[in-house]
Amino acid sequence: MSRTTADDEPDGEARAVIDCPPSGKRVRYLEGAAETGGAYARFEMWLAPPPNSHGPMRHVHPEQDEVLAVVAGTLGVWHEGGTKRLGPGESVTVPRGEKHRFWNAGTDELHIVGEVRPALRTEEFMAVTYGLARDGASTPSGMPVNPLRLAAVVDDYDDLLYLAALPVRLQKLGVSLLAPLGRALGYGDYERYLGADESKAE
Repeated sequence: MSRTTADDEPDGEARAVIDCPPSGKRVRYLEGAAETGGAYARFEMWLAPPPNSHGPMRHVHPEQDEVLAVVAGTLGVWHEGGTKRLGPGESVTVPRGEKHRFWNAGTDELHIVGEVRPALRTEEFMAVTYGLARDGASTPSGMPVNPLRLAAVVDDYDDLLYLAALPVRLQKLGVSLLAPLGRALGYGDYERYLGADESKAE
């Protein structure tokens, strides 16, 4: 299964962890869209030390502001052309529309707490992309290798993420051309990653 039971929360409910071995990541949601009325989603993430972990590739959130706060370890952040390292107690805020990337910049496991506003479908998107990575259908950073599958994913979650390497307008054009073909081949079916048993801890 893609999820394992984490330690009990103070309120007595066990939270589920989404595990993604190819990228050396584990994610546990603290508050999701259903709990915040869509205002925000808050999660904690663990990244293994390099070279056994991969942060996301350079990307843009078109409609979300993101905050990453370090609990333990060293966070490397590339944001709008500049790179910095952050330690425990430090955080970075990335406004919507700004290019960024993050990774484990230390020798120990990195533990961060992240928040995105509004929540949109971030939890669903993570479940899908981490599932694709576990199945070997994407790069360790989470992007599908097959361009038709990539187009379908980006089209379905176009309010969440675009790649920073290409102009968004060009990406939208490519997605509009390739996504219908990708869906026709079944690449838009995410049921195996979003089944009813995925919504609760085992």
